[in-house]
Amino acid sequence: MHDLVVENAVIVTVDAARSVVRGWLAVDDGVVAALGCGTAPAARDRIDAGGGILHPGFVSAHQHTMDTLGRAGHGEVQEFFDWLLGTYYGTVLGCRPADAARAAGLAARDLARAGITTVLDCWGVGEAGSERARGCLAATAEVAASSGLRWILAPMVSDRLPPEWTPMLDEAGFAPEALIAPTSTALAFAADALTLGRGRLEVWTSAELPEMASDRLLAGLAALTADAGSGFTTHLCASGPGAVDAAGERAVARLGRLGLLRPGSVGAHLTHTDAADRRMLAASGAGAVHCATATMLGGGGRSPLGELVAAGVPVGLGLDNATLNATADMGAEMRHVLMFDRACGTSSRRATAADALAHATIHGARALGMADRIGSLEPGKRADLVLVDTAGSHFDPRRDPATALVLQARVDDIRLVLVDGAPVYAR
Repeated sequence: MHDLVVENAVIVTVDAARSVVRGWLAVDDGVVAALGCGTAPAARDRIDAGGGILHPGFVSAHQHTMDTLGRAGHGEVQEFFDWLLGTYYGTVLGCRPADAARAAGLAARDLARAGITTVLDCWGVGEAGSERARGCLAATAEVAASSGLRWILAPMVSDRLPPEWTPMLDEAGFAPEALIAPTSTALAFAADALTLGRGRLEVWTSAELPEMASDRLLAGLAALTADAGSGFTTHLCASGPGAVDAAGERAVARLGRLGLLRPGSVGAHLTHTDAADRRMLAASGAGAVHCATATMLGGGGRSPLGELVAAGVPVGLGLDNATLNATADMGAEMRHVLMFDRACGTSSRRATAADALAHATIHGARALGMADRIGSLEPGKRADLVLVDTAGSHFDPRRDPATALVLQARVDDIRLVLVDGAPVYAR
């Protein structure tokens, strides 16, 4: 007898064959045990899906939960550095532990409601290593560990600033010490953070930007990552100047030289890679994250999705900053991915709705090095499940289920979200 059976469901597996199974799915010990058509097997608990769609939990492979308290703070379009130094840093640099707990709690509820069962949280409140930052990190970790979600906490550290930032910091009224720390302090903060992992909470290392990290800091993070068996993430080639340093070395090659380009390393944005960068990323097994909504609102004029996919780089999707992407809605993100690719794509092939769903699930899992555990509904994988009610009139006429999830479903159609077979959201 199984622990749980979800029956009368349209199961969008997002497996290699992109199969759709009209029937049932069984869960044992938090793992997908079997799925099939016909009469459902015996189980201690049963859920009647009512003909709704069952799909893998979404993966937000790049997000910043700490600026949740600043979301929708500006209704007007801002230039990038006005947003970065005014809206983003202006929010997180003022965080105290109670604020961090509130921000994480809001993010946790938003993620669960949206069917996002795994998040990579590029975390930062500035002043890495300070008592304030340590208190905020501990508060976030407590909320993350109790959320029931698969939460990867990646505290960002930096030890240098690009020279061109100095006048902008002066104008914004920030001391450099608000954004950077001595190398030894940054590494100690990252090392201490790695001890916070427990349950479904993982901790990774992170540099905020390669151009904000010395070789010594990046090499130290590589050593910590290897010793802990964790992952590493950074914003990578997110701008033209950030793709190459003053010595002419490209950021991707620099990460490779310092031991940070490997499976389990994740670069966000990658808007300004060249062909050699993409070949190196693909050969290393590193992952990429595309943040369409945030990139468009930030003024980005090209979608890197097509060129990354064509090069063989696994690409997930990320909700990025709440101050740029306020609604925590992966359905909207998938639609924006299609729109951005259609308008500003970088390959001859344009993404389909089924592609967008795969980027939000199995490709996101691949980018994080977690595809053996999550991202599709197959026996042996964790039972991270989302049940969508398709009774609404907006699902008429009926389309294929993958297309319906991307183009017709709304966040308030989500009826139930399970992680390891246990509910984290229900309505």
